Amino acid sequence: MASGSAMRSSHRPDRQNSSAPPSSTSRHVGPPPHISVRSKVPSSRRSVTPTSRARACDDNDPEPGRVRVAVRLRPRNAEDLVSDADFGDFVELQPEMKRLKLRKNNWSSDSYRFDEVFTESASQKRIYEVVAKPVVESVLNGYNGTVMAYGQTGTGKTYTLGKLGKHDASERGIMVRALEDIIANISPASDSVEISYLQLYMESVQDFLAPEKINIPIVEDPKSGEVSVPGAAVVRMQNLDHFLELLQIGEANRHAANTKLNTESSRSHAILMVYVRRSSPEKEDNDLSFLGKESRSVSPAGHGMPTVRKSKLLIVDLAGSERLDKSGSEGHMAEEAKFINLSLTSLGKCINALAENSPHIPTRDSKLTRLLRDSFGGSARTSLIITVGPSSRHHAETTSTMMFGQRAMKVVNMVKLKEEFDYESLCRKLENQVDHLNAEIDRQQKSRENDQIAMDKKLGECQNSFAEAEKSLVARSE
Repeated sequence: MASGSAMRSSHRPDRQNSSAPPSSTSRHVGPPPHISVRSKVPSSRRSVTPTSRARACDDNDPEPGRVRVAVRLRPRNAEDLVSDADFGDFVELQPEMKRLKLRKNNWSSDSYRFDEVFTESASQKRIYEVVAKPVVESVLNGYNGTVMAYGQTGTGKTYTLGKLGKHDASERGIMVRALEDIIANISPASDSVEISYLQLYMESVQDFLAPEKINIPIVEDPKSGEVSVPGAAVVRMQNLDHFLELLQIGEANRHAANTKLNTESSRSHAILMVYVRRSSPEKEDNDLSFLGKESRSVSPAGHGMPTVRKSKLLIVDLAGSERLDKSGSEGHMAEEAKFINLSLTSLGKCINALAENSPHIPTRDSKLTRLLRDSFGGSARTSLIITVGPSSRHHAETTSTMMFGQRAMKVVNMVKLKEEFDYESLCRKLENQVDHLNAEIDRQQKSRENDQIAMDKKLGECQNSFAEAEKSLVARSE
């Protein structure tokens, strides 16, 4: 999240935040032997000045950087049917008007409008195409992006984002569909896709793909303000099956628990980081005179040298906030719930501050808000999906979720293109040219040496012939 002075507030409805999860069983499964894992560490060879141009992802969009918010209603389960048997519909959806109403009593209700409203019958495919696909397309074009799920525990956040769909591809969640699209749209020869998969558990950043890595530091660039996690494992994607393997590892290593509200309540925030590197087509231009100029005064698009776009996609599955009296959490589970609630409260404070154009955004209050600095108030294109259940038993939590979504709609990011000179490609190109020229010099040098030898030989032959002729002439004259 960036400073409040850089933000603009969107003219949208208003409101604020809450949710609920529970105990922890954690299985630690390391990466299979064939998975190549490395740490994403800064390299001095990459010390280039990126040219980040503020640009709308869609020129027809009047608010290109505004956070988009959609709401998804979970279908009724057996418990809902029993507990709400004598109560009419608590949640009323009006998808055509992009509106949702929460019934307060028999004669009044609260109305909320969002960018999209999905009924309980909405397919995973439709959710992806409306909520996440525009963000994925922006990432492929060189912009940072974030897709995040927020809501009470048991309302379908992990199903929406992280469902693997191993037995039914139609059930695949946003994570799988996003990587499927990215892998299908890059060139293996010139582009690359890498991922890190982390969880934030009790204010400790942990690595799903290298479980021995705990309490990984979060690093912030003092100049650009960009946040990174250089100690995390980074795995280069080979194909979709490879990615599904990694998601299964993360699923096995994530802290979860059985509570009164959810049999598999997530006890941590899961964050998938996808790094996309795309090279632009090279143009024929041998004018390299601009290399001596200051980087900040040169636009990559204005020269024939190769450029590279390095963008990042975050897919964030937040743990749900919970009320201990409803979840039944005790002991260690209650401690987990405290950390979850504190981090979500910090996120809510940042969203509120951004929505109100506050000069101070409290991003340093938690590690969650530090990791999401670029997503809310930064340079990323962000989509938020809030999930709710249909039961009136959770009126307060559902209302709080609605208010969080309304506030988030007021946040406007300054979306920027992440493009820079591809100095690595340029160096390889120039190195090849130097090798070619050196080879040509050697060839010409050898050719000249051979010519010199031939000329010396011919000169010697001529000199011998001349000497013989001279002798013959002297002999005749005698």
